[in-house]
Amino acid sequence: MLYILLFISFMIHVITFIIIRQLKNRQDELTTVEDNVNQQVRNVEDTLAIYLVELKEENDRFMQQFERIDSTEANNEETDNHKKEYTKSVSPPLQQPQQEPEYQPISTIGMEKDTVENSTTATILHLHDKGYTIDEIAKKLDKGKTEVELLLKFQQKK
Repeated sequence: MLYILLFISFMIHVITFIIIRQLKNRQDELTTVEDNVNQQVRNVEDTLAIYLVELKEENDRFMQQFERIDSTEANNEETDNHKKEYTKSVSPPLQQPQQEPEYQPISTIGMEKDTVENSTTATILHLHDKGYTIDEIAKKLDKGKTEVELLLKFQQKK
């Protein structure tokens, strides 16, 4: 009897050690997953920081170019003003220059009216809302009854 109790105790201890080992393995897996996630977060943060720095540098270069263009335009305006004053003071007014006609665009792109075409689905839904049956809609649009039914079912699910 004593041997049986010792054997049962030994088996319980072995099972307990196995369970403890499995729990330790799971905990180690969770810590490695957590470390991987933290590493990925750091990588993403570093990538975004680098991107922001590059964006700031590009913005600074743009601002410098813009300031250079702005200053050259100001210089050009000053020289144009000096030239006008000089020509007015040096030469007497000649003939008035001919006025050029107002600019009129050649293309009529902006003057065309937009046309709106209804999709098959929109037409089917519109006819269904008016009270047409599936057979009538299918005949009117030259579509199959099952196609009309499927379109109506898909739209009802949305």
